[in-house]
Amino acid sequence: MRYSFRLGRLFGIPIYIHISWFIIFALVTFALSQRTFPSIYPGWSSGLSLTVGLATSLLFFASVVAHELAHSLVSRLYGNPVRSITLFIFGGLARITREASQPRAELVMAAAGPASSLAIGGLFGLVWLLARSHSEPIGALAIWLAYINIVLAVFNMIPGFPLDGGRVLRSLIWRYTGNYVRATRLATLGGQGLGYTLMLLGVFWVFFTGNWLGGMWWIFIGWFLRNAASSSYQQTLLRESLRGF
Repeated sequence: MRYSFRLGRLFGIPIYIHISWFIIFALVTFALSQRTFPSIYPGWSSGLSLTVGLATSLLFFASVVAHELAHSLVSRLYGNPVRSITLFIFGGLARITREASQPRAELVMAAAGPASSLAIGGLFGLVWLLARSHSEPIGALAIWLAYINIVLAVFNMIPGFPLDGGRVLRSLIWRYTGNYVRATRLATLGGQGLGYTLMLLGVFWVFFTGNWLGGMWWIFIGWFLRNAASSSYQQTLLRESLRGF
């Protein structure tokens, strides 16, 4: 991905940050430190809210890296090399050099990410249980991270390609039809439908709540998912047409 710089390596996989990541990092940190935590904990100082917000935001994006790393490590187990993991405005992207060769491999690779997010959410939930009576800042950080990781897992399991749930759906259709292209097409329709739904939700959000920022964000995410679904399907057709050459 262009305009990215290398952060380091994990398990031999290069980790990159795209410049667009700084936008979402700043927005998440601002929302947590200036709105979420001050509204729930009005007794906190502005410095404490900013410190906890910054730490929470960093741990959230570390969770995103762990999500993509789960995909990547399972992919390598099935013999599919991983070129890199990049953090960008919509989260994380693992660049796996080729698609799974069998439905089972696709299913396990796709499910690994949401499973890791659920596990991380459970871990932070445990931290909250242990810390809530001893340290309010740590408890606040932990419960938000538990919640957001579970939300991340559930959202990614929506059956719309190229989300993880869409890949799970594709693997199941592929398994029962034996037709990879047809399975991709059906999963792509789900992804396009999800994209249009989110854009429509954004329009309603703008006109019925007056929240332009929130509404435009939903429209932007829907537009991205719709384009990503269509682009992924076109890439599948191209790979299939070049198979054997």
